[in-house]
Formats: sequence, C-alpha cells, structure tokens
Amino acid sequence: MSNVGLLKNKIIRNNSYSIFLVILLFSIFSFGIVYYVIKSSFQRDVEMTKQEYLSSQKSIIKNQIDNFIDFIIHTQKFEKELQLRKLEKNADFLVNLLKKANPSQFKYIIEQFQNKNPIFRVGLSDINGNLVYTTALDYSKKRRLRVIHRLRKNRHITFQTPQGIKYISGKFFVNEFDKKLYVLANATYQKKIDNIVKKLIIERINNIKFGAKNNGYISIAHILNYKGGKKFAQVIALPIKPEWVGKYLNDDKKDAKGKLYRKEYLKIANGAGEGYVTYWFFKKKTEKMKPKLSYVKLYKPYNWLIFTGVYIDDISDLIKKKEQTLKKEVWNIVYIYLIILFIFIIIAHFITKYENSILIKIIDRYEAELNEKNIELKNLNYKLKEEVQEKTNQLVKNLFIDPLTKLSNREKLLIDFEFKKFVAILNIDSFKEINDFYGIEIGDRVLKEIGNILSLEVELYKLAGDEFAILDDNMENITLKVENLMKVIENSKIIIDENISIEWTMSCGIADNLSQADIALKYAKQTKQKIVVFDNQLPLVKEYENNLKWKNIIKKAIKNDNIVPYIQPLVNSNSKKIDKFECLIRLKEGDRVYSPYFFLEISKKTGQYQELQKIMIKKSFEKFKNLDYKFSINLSTNDLNSIKFQEYFINMIDEYGVEDKVIVELLEDDGLLYPEIIGFLIVLNQMGVEVAIDDFGSGYSNFSYLITKLPVTILKIDGTLVKNIANDDKSFRLLKTIVNMAKEFDLSVIAEFVENKEIVELLETLDIDYYQGY
Repeated sequence: MSNVGLLKNKIIRNNSYSIFLVILLFSIFSFGIVYYVIKSSFQRDVEMTKQEYLSSQKSIIKNQIDNFIDFIIHTQKFEKELQLRKLEKNADFLVNLLKKANPSQFKYIIEQFQNKNPIFRVGLSDINGNLVYTTALDYSKKRRLRVIHRLRKNRHITFQTPQGIKYISGKFFVNEFDKKLYVLANATYQKKIDNIVKKLIIERINNIKFGAKNNGYISIAHILNYKGGKKFAQVIALPIKPEWVGKYLNDDKKDAKGKLYRKEYLKIANGAGEGYVTYWFFKKKTEKMKPKLSYVKLYKPYNWLIFTGVYIDDISDLIKKKEQTLKKEVWNIVYIYLIILFIFIIIAHFITKYENSILIKIIDRYEAELNEKNIELKNLNYKLKEEVQEKTNQLVKNLFIDPLTKLSNREKLLIDFEFKKFVAILNIDSFKEINDFYGIEIGDRVLKEIGNILSLEVELYKLAGDEFAILDDNMENITLKVENLMKVIENSKIIIDENISIEWTMSCGIADNLSQADIALKYAKQTKQKIVVFDNQLPLVKEYENNLKWKNIIKKAIKNDNIVPYIQPLVNSNSKKIDKFECLIRLKEGDRVYSPYFFLEISKKTGQYQELQKIMIKKSFEKFKNLDYKFSINLSTNDLNSIKFQEYFINMIDEYGVEDKVIVELLEDDGLLYPEIIGFLIVLNQMGVEVAIDDFGSGYSNFSYLITKLPVTILKIDGTLVKNIANDDKSFRLLKTIVNMAKEFDLSVIAEFVENKEIVELLETLDIDYYQGY
C-alpha cells in the first residue's frame, strides 16, 4: 500500500498543473449540466403545478356543490316520505279518537290536533258530504263528494290544486254514539313539505366548511328573473355574510377588472345549468387584485343558483417560492463547486499520501452510522408491525360486528354458514310502526334490547334492518331453538322509561339457504304465522317461479324479436269491407303463441312492460305506414301519464307519418281524470290522431265525462254485452240505448265479439258502424 501511496504522491506532484486544469474544466462542465437539468425540471414543475392546482381546485368546489345537491335530493325524498307517513298515521290517530267521542266534541278534538300539527289540514264530513269541520274557506259539497268517491277506492289520493300538489289520506268510520258513517280527510301540500326541506337545507349549509384552511363555504341565491335585471335574484344563504340573507342581487355587478360576472351566472343558468366563472377581486388582507374561481350550478326545482369559489392566486405565491428556491439552489451549487474546486486544488498534492487513512476513517465512520441506522430501522419496523397488527385486528373486528347491537353481522354469518346446514331469519313484527311512533332513536334502543334478550338464549346474528338470524346443523334443533325464542319473546317486554314499555313479537322463516329462508319469512308475514319452514310447495314460491319463468320468456322473446302484433279486422257495416284493423300484442315461443293474458301483467312487475309497449308501437307503425288503412293500438293511462312515453309516442308518429291513420284505444279508468292525460289526448287529437274508448259498458261508464272532457270520436262496445243480444232482450235494448246515445254526439260505434250470423242480423237493425270479431 505504501508503494501505491508514493506513486500517487509522485504523480500528483508532477502533474499538479494538469490536475488543476482537469478539475477546473470538469467543475465548469458539470456545473453547466446540473444547472440545465435543474432549470428544465423547474419549468416542467411550474407548468405541472399550475395545471394540477387549477384542476384540483375545480374538482374540490364542483364536488362540494354536487354533494350538496345530492343532500338536497335525499332530504326532499326523505322528508316527503316522512310527512306522508305522518299524514296517514295522524289520520288513523284522529279516527281512533273520533269514533269513540261524542260528535259534540269533534270540533274541539280536531282543533287541538290542528294546533299541534299546523302542517296538516283536517276535513270531516258525513258520508253525504255534509260538513262537520274544516279550515277551508271555499268548502264545496260537490268537491267533497268527489273526494269521498275517490277515497272509497284508494286510501291515499293526490290532487293538483291552485296551491300546488295536495296529498290526502282518508278513512271512513262509524261513530259509537250516533252510529253515523263519517269521512275524515287529513291533507297537506307539497309546498309545505318543500318549506320544511328548504329550512333543513339552509340550516345544513350554514354548517358546511371545507378546504385546507376550513374557510370554504357554499352560497345560494333564488333566481327571480332569468332575463336578469336589478333584482334578478335574492340571497337565500351566505354563511360568510349572514347579513346579506334576503338582499337582492343586480346583474350589473362588476369585478375588479370591470367584468359583469353575474351575467356569466345567468348565462350558465339559462344554458348548461352548471359551469365555472373566473373573476377578479381585491383581497382584503393585501388590497391587491387577485383571481377567484367560482363553480355555479342551477337547481331547477327551487330555481336556486348554488355556488362556491376559491382564490387561485396562491399558485402565484407558490411559483415565486419555487423561483426563490431555484436561485438559492443555483447559488448553493456555485458555492459548493467553488469550495470543492478549492479543496481539490489544496488536497490534490496530498491525496495519495493520505488516501488510505482518509478512506479508512470515512469507511469506519459511515459503517458506524450505518449500524446505528440499522438498529433504529429494526426498532422502527418492530413498532410498525405492532401498529399494523393492532389496526388489522380492529378492522377485522369492525368488518364482522354490527355497530349498533355489537352482535355478529351478515358477513360473519356468511362465513359461519359454510360450516352449518340451516338458517332461521327472525323479523320483528310491526317494527316500522315502532320507529314511526317513537322515533329512530327509540327504534335503535329496541333493536339493542332485543339483541341482548335473544343472544342470552342462542348465538345470534344481526342482519339488515330489524332482522336477526341463527344457524344450526340440524333442522329439528334449529326449529326447537326458534320455538324457545318465541316463548321468551311472549314473556318479555322492553322498558324504555317509566312511561313507555313495548311488547313485541317476531316472525320466522327457516331453510337451508338465505334466499329460501327469506321467502319463508315473507310467507309467514303474509299468513300471520310465527314460524314457517321453507317448502317448494309454498304459494309464494310458485308465484316467484312463475314470475321468473315469464321474465326469462319475455327477455328471450325480446332478444329473438318474437314480440309481434296480430291484427284483427273491423268490417264496415255498410260496405261489408275491411278498412280498419286493431293491433294486438302476442308473444311467440317455439310453436306457441301467447295472448297478453299470460304475460302482460307480469311484465309490469318485472319492469319489462314499457319495452314491450315500445316494440308493439314501432312494429305496428312500421306495418301500416305504407298501407291505406286505419289501425288502432291499446294504451293505458299509466302509459299516457309518463312524460318519456309521451315523447316517444309523438316521435314515432312523426317518424312514420301515421298521425292520420293511428287510433288510440283507452280503457275507462280513473286516470283519465288527470289534467296531464287530458292535455296529451287533446294534443294527439290536434295532430289528427283519433281516440276511442274500449270495452264501453263493462263498468260504471261516465258518459257525460267522456263526451265533454275527452276528444273521443269512437265508442267500442264491450263484447260481453254484444255476444248476449241474441239470447237476452235486456242486453239488446241496452245496446240500442248506448248506440242511440252515441249517435246523438256524432260518435262512431264499433261492436266487439261479433262471431256469428245471428248477431250480425240483429246488429244490422241498429246504427252500428263497424263489426269486430272472429
């Protein structure tokens, strides 16, 4: 090693000048490369920082607005369902009081209720519409009788009134004192529900804070005029300046650069409904003009303009800091290079002599430091493993434990079920009423108490909602366990406080898998049984199997284009020629053809009805677009009450140009009373589409309503009336009366079920326009 040291010292002494030049040139060259790399990296970093910063700020404020609108929609839905449940519950509550009270106390009872429940409006009358109590100033006996008539068919009804949508829950009852039949109607308006929702929303918005400094907020302005103006909007919520609430906004407001940024808000509201606006403000802390990014979104149901924003000038400060950092780094590099150059010049002549000693010292030093670091790293890894294990154990525990009852949850049941054969699902009877009457907090306490009671007897699992479950290897054992639990349930009640004690019962379904146990539970609920063991012969199973079978048949038929229109001719009674047809839906499967009796109602349950109806319309229009015949299709009031279906139907008429050929056949239905449906039928009539009432005479036909309200031009008489006229004189005379009445109003009359010569000969004595039948 000494020879090497002498050799290096000799080389350094003889070539000191050349080494100096090499070191100097290398330092300059390497410094240039490092500077170039740092500068390029800085420029890329600046550009990327700008893009990422702007993108992140856009995403943050948009997500805040989107999440808030999701909260609005959820609150609307929840509050509506809550108020409608209260509407029904209060109606039941009042009836239970009134039917046992002296009629002289009716007014007092209802007024007390109204004082405590101002959101609801109560009306009470006898069955003939005679007023007993109401707060309405415009009470109408005629209108009351219409309400009573609708309440006979439906417990809940909805009205479109000048004050908006009105929900009514009604009930009939007999008073124990005067034995008279009364009708109570409990009502509320959508706008009252909306007012509650808006209040909840505004309370929520005042508590929303977001952003790194927790200074982000959301504001709301109610648009009064989409065209703009001096008072185009009113402030609904502005957490940072609550004194602004109620003030009006003008559209001529300018930012620091003279931009009319509120007009940009209006442009978004009248266009896409959402977007970003950038404008300039003087930031109070610095009194300097700074850019601000705002995200604006229109919530159309309330005409609310919801917006939030952030200052984006922080990026400039960030870039300046990066520039300053770059300058410091460059100067640091210069200083380092100068020092290194100086050191190299000083030590270059001595490096050989001291090389080994220096290297040994360096190696020893770094080796000692490395050993210390290894020890520290080992200790750190050990602590990290302990923390990871602790967190893992906690996560596993949370994964398999129900947070409310602290019982094993559904995920744990699924794992344990792999080692068991049978499962029993238990459901609390009428738990919804407990929740509705006492509130969710009491409902949660009931669930915990029930879990505590039952878990003392068996290993219990908590499923969703108010359901529990147990497992066992033996059917007899699990049945005995459930029977024992039922006895425990009969002898227990839950004490909430000194004023509230709740008695409870449960229903149970047992099977060898969860889905079948659920079916057994549903059947137990339907039949009011305590325990039902799953059996393939249960009626509910047959119904599910039949629905599933037909769902698959319909799906396959749609896929294979086996939904077809069958056409039945209508014979002109005068010319004895065919000039009209009725299109009837049929489903083909193999060699069989099924009528709608087999599949149409099931398709409504499986969500396939609308697709079938659209296929039928498209194929019928395609078939008749180039034929010189009129044709009819059958529609329901549910079809006509759908905005999407209305748009589809009109688009198909325009696409195929059949407005002067197609006839819409409608069954008599309460839905024909809806103003929306009447309006749509009038639009179709103005396009040239004829409207027919199908199966007239099959029910309690309101002839005056059909003639005065609907654009009806054709009356199709129910076939069950027509086919009996040869053997039943009353049917013939009734048919004759209907025809004469229809002719008084210039209606065309079609007789269905015309199936033999005898019926034709009798019909020829009447003024029938068309015959239809096999």
